[in-house]
Amino acid sequence: MQQLIELMEIGAIATFAAYNLVLYRQVKKSYYLYLGLLSFSIFMRATLVDDGSMIFFTFFPDVSLEMGRKIEYFSSYMGAPLSVLFCYTLYPLPAIKRYVNGFLILCGLLLLFVLVTPYSLYYHSLTANSILVLLSYVIMYTLLIKAVKEKRVGSWYVLAGTLLCFLFVMAELSKILGIWEMEGGPNLVNSGFVIFIFFQSIALSEIFAHSFKENEELNKNLEKRVEEKRAEITRASLLRDTLIRIISHDIRGPMSNLKSVISLVQEDQVGVDQVKEFMGTIDKSVDHTIQMLDELMEWGHAASQNKRIEQEEIDLREIIESIVQNMSRHIEEKKLDVKLSGDLDAACLFDKGALKIVIRNLISNAVKFTEKGGHVNVVVNKNDRNISIEILDNGIGIPDEMKANLFEMKKDNKRRGTDNEKSSGVGLFICKDLITQNGGDISVADNPEGKGTIFKFELKSAS
Repeated sequence: MQQLIELMEIGAIATFAAYNLVLYRQVKKSYYLYLGLLSFSIFMRATLVDDGSMIFFTFFPDVSLEMGRKIEYFSSYMGAPLSVLFCYTLYPLPAIKRYVNGFLILCGLLLLFVLVTPYSLYYHSLTANSILVLLSYVIMYTLLIKAVKEKRVGSWYVLAGTLLCFLFVMAELSKILGIWEMEGGPNLVNSGFVIFIFFQSIALSEIFAHSFKENEELNKNLEKRVEEKRAEITRASLLRDTLIRIISHDIRGPMSNLKSVISLVQEDQVGVDQVKEFMGTIDKSVDHTIQMLDELMEWGHAASQNKRIEQEEIDLREIIESIVQNMSRHIEEKKLDVKLSGDLDAACLFDKGALKIVIRNLISNAVKFTEKGGHVNVVVNKNDRNISIEILDNGIGIPDEMKANLFEMKKDNKRRGTDNEKSSGVGLFICKDLITQNGGDISVADNPEGKGTIFKFELKSAS
């Protein structure tokens, strides 16, 4: 019965050694290597000890008894350094690294002594090995207690298995050194190591599961970063394309007209009245161009990958009234009735520069596409969490074929206002982009009064 138990223990240890060495080959974690080698060294010792089955010689009958003894001692003495290496690579503690290195040097010298001396000499090294075994447990407990305090994954199981194994190893050492007189019985080192294996299996399973979960989270974060980087590249490309389009079409035109008028005036080919007429047209074009450049510069700054949206608490009344005041000349020229109503004193959370661009664009569009004598209403509504701003007009409305791509940068979105005002065709695209960056949304609908348009977008409330 005793021999059967021993063979079962040896089989379990051999299986665990092979399992960990294969795991090391797959995942390249050094603690699998050291635990696999430790299991193999215990396996070799178990097949060679005098009070065991000595099945080593059954498979290798040509090996001399003296060589068998050398392998037995060498395998036994490998247990202490491999145990320390396993625990240290599993839960490293830099503060005791030099002590670990010193301990490994001592173990190396003892192993070398076994290799180069005859049995009659290294037989007397059992006491030295017993001291090293005790030192190995001191180092391992230092590491494991620290790991338990830090709540490292699996540390409780490793500590529990090491404590139980320690009891069995100490009992076996007592037998070897004659402290505890006991005839026969199982090899306690094998039994203790099987218990050690059981607890390490649980610990390593927990560590593996934790690592797998961390890798999943790392992959998710990596995918998120790749998406963010792709979005930044797309935005940079979009910014470049937009600027090229604006510069080549909407800015070059007014500059060319201004150059032509200057040439005509210099050559005395036009009269004073014609110059004034030209200047009035150019003045409007220049105002439009300056406004467009300001918006493009602000949007370009916000769209660049080095600039992040910085939300702050903003007084809506101040922003809206200031924008309407700056448009007063255009509003008066078209004799429009512009009204502000609702919760104008509400405060929102938004990037201030972005909000100015959005509101200016939407009110400017309402003014631009409303006929003379019409009306434009700006309505602010506040609830518990959000604020909505609606810009309503009774203008010419938006054709159905334009609505599908209204917030995209399309050439078809470019059209003139009711007083022949120019449009870049990118204003709504910029509005949509800035609102999205601030966590909001924008929509468009026909005015239920039967004529005109309603633009509505939402912001976060500051209170």
